[in-house]
Amino acid sequence: MFHKIHIHTFQWKKIVFTTVFSMCLTACSLNIPYENQFSDPDAISTPAKARELLATAYMQLPDASFELSILSDDFEPTKLLLKNVSLSNLYKWQPLPIEQLSLSLWQNYYSSVTIANAVLERASLITGLTAKEHSSLQAVITDAKVMKAYCYFNLLRLFAPDYADGTELAGIPLKNKLKLESLPRANLKTCADTIRTLLADAMTTDYSTSGEYWLSSYSVCYLMAELELYTHNYEQAAYYARKVIENQGGYDVLEEKAYQSLWSDAPCAERIFSWFTQKYYYTDINMNKEQGDYVRVNTSLLDLYASEDIRRNVTAFPFRLEDKTLSDEEATVLCFGKYNRENKEKRNFQTVNRYRVSGACFILAEAYCRKGNEAKSIEVMNQYLSRRKAPLLPLTELTGEKLLKVILQEKWKEFVGEGERYYDLKRLRKTILSDWNKTKTMTVKGIKPDDYRWNFPIPKEEYLYNEQMTQNEGWSQIDR
Repeated sequence: MFHKIHIHTFQWKKIVFTTVFSMCLTACSLNIPYENQFSDPDAISTPAKARELLATAYMQLPDASFELSILSDDFEPTKLLLKNVSLSNLYKWQPLPIEQLSLSLWQNYYSSVTIANAVLERASLITGLTAKEHSSLQAVITDAKVMKAYCYFNLLRLFAPDYADGTELAGIPLKNKLKLESLPRANLKTCADTIRTLLADAMTTDYSTSGEYWLSSYSVCYLMAELELYTHNYEQAAYYARKVIENQGGYDVLEEKAYQSLWSDAPCAERIFSWFTQKYYYTDINMNKEQGDYVRVNTSLLDLYASEDIRRNVTAFPFRLEDKTLSDEEATVLCFGKYNRENKEKRNFQTVNRYRVSGACFILAEAYCRKGNEAKSIEVMNQYLSRRKAPLLPLTELTGEKLLKVILQEKWKEFVGEGERYYDLKRLRKTILSDWNKTKTMTVKGIKPDDYRWNFPIPKEEYLYNEQMTQNEGWSQIDR
């Protein structure tokens, strides 16, 4: 068992990461001269130092929750959005801001992969351990594999076509060695199989981590459930989603007190994996305290909440702008809540939710529905909805696509502003969610289901120096 380690408190001794980070952020992400990353080849000599190195992979993980929500139908513009040209262009799916976002995501995810590979290579050279130290080292090795799976899965969903488009289509490069390599993009099936193998290996290891800021064995099950849903293996998706719910304590962890705790640093039984942050988070939504936010919650979504639904007051809240020239009525606006509310109320927080039990409920409900087991799907949804104090689903009226639409609508209401909706839109834009941008406030997003921008562009810094790299269709490519 590991003691809880706050990532920001590590004291570096022999490991010099300044070069690593500058290279990871500015160089071609896969073509880093790895041989010179450390000041001492024996720097990773204990399980504790291996754990410290792995912590930097967590620090490198990118977060695009706000940007992906901007691309989706979570938000609608206020009159202020036109004053932020970059954000306005991203809202409209203009290519340039998507290219800029892609570069940041690609570099940072592959930086985390690079560090995980360094951990795996150096950890294999550590010898002379006690039984307890060996167990600790195996936990670090397992955690590094899960980190790679986590990064690969998110890269796959962002930069590759949807799995339903064809499993032989180009996915992402799979960087499995520390040495310099120019790699092609593996196909979708190979990518999914690689992620599955990394997670399956983790499941065979009896390892534990202490604290929600590490990818625990529960996170492994959650990620596996997500992967199996993504690859249409619905029985397996249901199996792993059930394990997550059972292992975390069942549906009772969805109660109101736990839900409210999600939006603070208080302990929360529903949390599975969170990010630790010391930086100001979710601030790009706000112009200033006097004028307010660039976007607000989509009115079409906000109208869907029942009055007693505990999610509504977390999703949106009344806030008085700090403009003394306005009356109270004029200055009070309805703002997006969650982390934005914590910022506006000047409550410091360090916890950003990634995986939670409600997400596993939606995976399970969708998997059951896809397999034709509507009764179990509705049972799962009603277990969830009753804890959120939302109206329950009728037991017999909903089947097939109609039920699936309801599941996705409730998921939208749960995760608004957290980036999850974008991934659902991408995988279901050609079928059940094809009308996502047809409402009045979304017409500016004239993105068709076959639009090339659904697959983020491979950064030019990547394909310029890798002759085996291919660009996604539709995006411009500079000749080598």
